[in-house]
Amino acid sequence: MTLQYETAESAGAENAVTGEARAVSVSTPENELVPPSESAPRTTFRMELSFDGTAYHGWQRQPNGITVQEVIEEKLYRLFGEREHIRIQGSSRTDAGVHALGMVCSFSAPPSPYIPDWKLKKAMNRLLPDDIRVRTAEVVKDGFNARFDALAKSYVYVVNTGDINPFSGRYSWHMEDMTEIGALREAVKHVEGRHDFSTFTVERGKIDDPVRTILRSEIVTFGPLVCMYFLGTGFLYKMVRSMVGALMFVGRGRMTPDEFRGILLACDRAKCKDTAPARGLFLKRVFYEPDAWLDDLPARPPFWIA
Repeated sequence: MTLQYETAESAGAENAVTGEARAVSVSTPENELVPPSESAPRTTFRMELSFDGTAYHGWQRQPNGITVQEVIEEKLYRLFGEREHIRIQGSSRTDAGVHALGMVCSFSAPPSPYIPDWKLKKAMNRLLPDDIRVRTAEVVKDGFNARFDALAKSYVYVVNTGDINPFSGRYSWHMEDMTEIGALREAVKHVEGRHDFSTFTVERGKIDDPVRTILRSEIVTFGPLVCMYFLGTGFLYKMVRSMVGALMFVGRGRMTPDEFRGILLACDRAKCKDTAPARGLFLKRVFYEPDAWLDDLPARPPFWIA
């Protein structure tokens, strides 16, 4: 049996807007799945999740380490009586060490045992480790797909310009000499709009279309914490971390905003600077309704979940 689900951070929302669906087939041994009766009604669930990505090799299943998807699917298998290996569809793929405040996933549940959405949330949170939490669970229309139905998503990257403490060191990039915040605010505006982001991606040869649309980019500060906010219809592989790596040169006075713009327009990965470490990046929210993102700008550092 073959299941199709998201395999690239970049593809989700952009494909929903353009209609270019590029799922990748992953084969699963037939003896791992219990096919439901054709007449039995199934339930489509949508869950919103938060997780600390420190201990995981990213969101998507892979052979070289434990992932968030793998943990969630294992708990669903137990919850539904070990009758069927449920495969979930994530809204994005996050890299190893990246965190999420509002990752969305969807899945089709077997008809038995029947579990209402309110009970699903409670039961899953009893089974899951503390670094993965189900924030919401709801029944949605059949055919809902967390990846292809997404319209936009937002990310926040946190830089700590103050002293390191045991908590900030886990969730931010320490850069105490990043003092040119005004220049940083000017530079970050250059990524807004529709651009070829070839400079700010990895494995360009595996990407058919490097053009993406950034709806909004902002710099928001909370004391020594500088939060770089990006809202877009889609993101390329390691795009946010690559942009942040270059923006850090602006914030440290080693590059002008115009020079940053030149790097973007070069469409050349060789012009890119450092890739920011994963620990400071948070997937903030995924949006499924037009203009639902209008009030999404961070009101606090992402360590606090409203």
